[in-house]
Amino acid sequence: MPCGPLAECGVFFRMADALKTKIAGVLANIALLLASCLVAVLLCEAGLRLFHPQYRHLAEAAFIHDPNIGFIRKLNHCVSVRHPDTRLGHLVCHNNSGLRQHRSFSAADLESSVNIGFFGDSFTENTGMEAQFSFTEPLDYLLNLADGEGVNVLNFGVDGYGTSQSLMRYEMSDLQENLDHVFYVHCENDLMDNITSGLFRLDDAGQLVRGEATPSRFSLLSKLHLPYLVMDAAGRLSMYFEETKDKSKWIRHDTRYIGVEKQQDTMSNDWYRDQQRAFALFRWILRRWKTVVENNGANFYFVRLPSAACPTYGFDSGGVDAIVKEEGIQTISLRNCFGERDPAHLRTPWQSSPYRFKQDFHWNEAGNRLAAVCLHRFLESALELPRLSEEEVEQALGRYYSAFEASPSSNIGGTAIRRKYGELQGDLVRLPALWTPSPDKLVIRSHFEVYLHDGWLVYVKDGCTPADSDARFFLHVFPADVRDLLPNRRVHGFNNMDFSRYIDETTCMGGKKLPGYAIKRIRTGQFVEEDNGGSKKLWEGEHVFSES
Repeated sequence: MPCGPLAECGVFFRMADALKTKIAGVLANIALLLASCLVAVLLCEAGLRLFHPQYRHLAEAAFIHDPNIGFIRKLNHCVSVRHPDTRLGHLVCHNNSGLRQHRSFSAADLESSVNIGFFGDSFTENTGMEAQFSFTEPLDYLLNLADGEGVNVLNFGVDGYGTSQSLMRYEMSDLQENLDHVFYVHCENDLMDNITSGLFRLDDAGQLVRGEATPSRFSLLSKLHLPYLVMDAAGRLSMYFEETKDKSKWIRHDTRYIGVEKQQDTMSNDWYRDQQRAFALFRWILRRWKTVVENNGANFYFVRLPSAACPTYGFDSGGVDAIVKEEGIQTISLRNCFGERDPAHLRTPWQSSPYRFKQDFHWNEAGNRLAAVCLHRFLESALELPRLSEEEVEQALGRYYSAFEASPSSNIGGTAIRRKYGELQGDLVRLPALWTPSPDKLVIRSHFEVYLHDGWLVYVKDGCTPADSDARFFLHVFPADVRDLLPNRRVHGFNNMDFSRYIDETTCMGGKKLPGYAIKRIRTGQFVEEDNGGSKKLWEGEHVFSES
């Protein structure tokens, strides 16, 4: 049959229709694939949040953006965190200066004492454990055995900080001029942090120039749990392939890194130049820090961790040591000290070390205890304190650590130790450790059961949820004598001690330290703010104190 133009057009249109159908099918498959991936990611995220919420404290990190440092800790703030190995919950609290300690400090408090500041990243801040087990607290205790209350050890560490951010933490602190000894605890990944933070750079003449920290485009990722799981897996794998000195390309967001590592047999010229740039930047940052510290009349020290615990990302640790030595900075090697006290340490890879968490590469309570001993020996000499024997140090640490055990009654002085190292001042005082609610101390039965215990008002709920603690608590304390109130409170007749989020969801317990004056009655409960600007009470209870 002859084929005319009309027939040819028909073939063309049929081919076009077939192509459209094929393209539509491909697009539909791509859309289905993307939808499936999205659903899988959402299910993984939901599963992590519900069944394995170990990254909650990272996703809900209490950070505030700061143009000078990048991010800082919230002041007078607590968040619940799970221990990496035991999975038991504990509170990570930051005091009035944003320090990870259960003591608040002011410049006036530090005027007549010797003050020691430790700066660094997660190895210094130690959020994986309770604050009293971080090396700074037992170190403080040991140093004060011979000098009464004449020494304060302050923990300025912040998870995710590099050398540049630690320097700015020092320079911006209201307490910097009160510090007599400044220690920088170095982690190998600090060199990469110095570049990614953007706080400092070198100009064409090789001089140090201040930059500005800007919020990351990837900050939304830091609010999810799944990226931290990926980072954990990547971090654990990198520990086994560290000797390959891989080149890593990292994307910075609020407090963490998300990265993809590319193995290379030899480092490229670009990477070599990046290393040299990072080392030069590190040298100038250390030089500036040392100068500022010495201008304040203090001493500056460099602390080496007990092992290559941090990923090096291809940086030669020998290069760091050479810079520190050339800049005339005294080094405290915890690796050498750990090896002297435990010869097996030098032969044991960090991933198998008894001084690190099994489920996390950071050092554990045992590692912090040994670090406290090593640093105490150094400072004992630097401060010219009477030397304690090995037996005396072990006895003192026995008293210190047993003060936080479940049954510390036989520990002489245990109450004083817990009061200093286990409680916060002001609005963030902590409950006495491991207190079991007693029926005869129940004073209010409501949404929360409220107890009185040794001057504390304790809130307890069986099987609480985050929603139970999200609502703000109100607490009105009516004194027996209105003159005990501040003048601006006397017109109301009560002391307003309202607070937010001080119930630990893992233990369903929280509390407030009541004032020391005689109390006539208390009224407490919870309320939520409404859209119309008002508030709605969720529950309320009252207790009247007997005159006796």
